[in-house]
Amino acid sequence: MSGSVLVTVLEDLSLDSGYVAGDPCPSLSLSSGRSGQSQPHTSTPHRGAWWQQPGSLNGSWDTVSTLPEDAADILAKCPCLPELEEFPWTERELRGIVQRVAGSDASFTGEAVHRLSVLLRRALVRISREAQRLSELHRRCTRLEVQSAARLVLSWGLAEKCISSAVKAVSLHCMSSGDAAHQRSKSARCGLALCVSRFFRWMVETRVSVRVHEYAAVCLAACVESLVEEVAGRALQAAAQEGEDGGLTCCPVTAELLERAVNSDAELWGLLQVYEHLVCGKNANGEFKTPHTLRLRVKSVFKLPVHL
Repeated sequence: MSGSVLVTVLEDLSLDSGYVAGDPCPSLSLSSGRSGQSQPHTSTPHRGAWWQQPGSLNGSWDTVSTLPEDAADILAKCPCLPELEEFPWTERELRGIVQRVAGSDASFTGEAVHRLSVLLRRALVRISREAQRLSELHRRCTRLEVQSAARLVLSWGLAEKCISSAVKAVSLHCMSSGDAAHQRSKSARCGLALCVSRFFRWMVETRVSVRVHEYAAVCLAACVESLVEEVAGRALQAAAQEGEDGGLTCCPVTAELLERAVNSDAELWGLLQVYEHLVCGKNANGEFKTPHTLRLRVKSVFKLPVHL
């Protein structure tokens, strides 16, 4: 039995699967500027290069407070996120999720679905980077690291929705047992449209950690699927509003409309932008907008009791 086959068998039999025995594919590297270099699995890569590149103006957690007049020139000097050549979903899967949210396949054009896939790759890189940073201590990535990474990267409202979906998916996976359950795919057992096995393989190949637990892949797939639903829902709301303004009963979501909806949303623009630094709480025009979920939270906390 060859060495690669033996490693595959041991991974399948191990409860803590995902041990990386080889170098990752260069096209799947999460580190910008180092996609062509492979690192041995015996040493942990230096994480500082992810958020502090030479010439970088801000760290990944710095919030841009103002947009100066020459903002375009400054942003052109900022490091950008790496473009993933391989990602753990297909446009067909995204179209199925969008169809489930919209209720009609004609609501999103093909270009809009492709653009949505490009935007989601950036969110995937941000969450995976933080999960890798949190996994350095114990050299293993579990569902806790993925959930913590989602809380750090996403806004409060998006993080709550994504983590709720992740907890639900893990619970469904735990409750499914027996011979009949093993005949179904992991995605079907978790109630997800995205392929969990593909997410697990992607996390192993991109070296998110030396060991990757299967529940980490379940949580990451659930988070991405929840983001797809959230972005699609807000794009449909923007399309409905433009349709009402133009006197149309139904306005399909195009790639341009999707871009405008993301750029005007303070929760999505900072997450889905191409630059490495994470801009929170502002849209593409530099306008600060309180998220709708936070406004509802504040109203419920400070709501005065009514005495009859």
